[in-house]
Amino acid sequence: MATKKAQAKVKYTAFVAASIDGRIAKDEKSGTNWTSSEDWKFFQKSLSKMDAVIAGTNTYKVVGTRLNKRNTIILTSKVSKVKIFGSVAFLNPKKDSLKKFIKHKKYKSVGIVGGSHVYNFCLESKMLDELFVTVEPYVFGSGVPMFSGTKFKKHKFILESVKKLNKKGTILLRYKYAG
Repeated sequence: MATKKAQAKVKYTAFVAASIDGRIAKDEKSGTNWTSSEDWKFFQKSLSKMDAVIAGTNTYKVVGTRLNKRNTIILTSKVSKVKIFGSVAFLNPKKDSLKKFIKHKKYKSVGIVGGSHVYNFCLESKMLDELFVTVEPYVFGSGVPMFSGTKFKKHKFILESVKKLNKKGTILLRYKYAG
């Protein structure tokens, strides 16, 4: 009797830099130049271990040239079918299955780098196994929230670790999805 090899599960890991009040940016067009060098080093080292990265259109516009160097999937409503330019794929999750695309590409580890609609989409689609949140010692008062969506429901995470990254008060939180 022939047995099928078990398909390895894809591991989805989100990376978020946030202010104390949970904002990931001052507005949709601002970058992450307010984050610490320690966060940047952690982020780059972590992404280098990923087979692919998922980002939204605004994130791609802000940091696009750096994402062009790796397998990147940009979630966008601006395409009707998947468009691939080098290592960057533009995919409309309302028209094409992101999970099927990732399975077809045989990616085993996927990093999620934002923005808030992308984090929310991945969470609601059960594509968020692990979450790293770097909390920087700032309060924006307003700006882009960490998660945003119209049909958001409560999701539970378990804190796995806390690490102080510098003397200024930047901390790195590691969470595991718990349902």
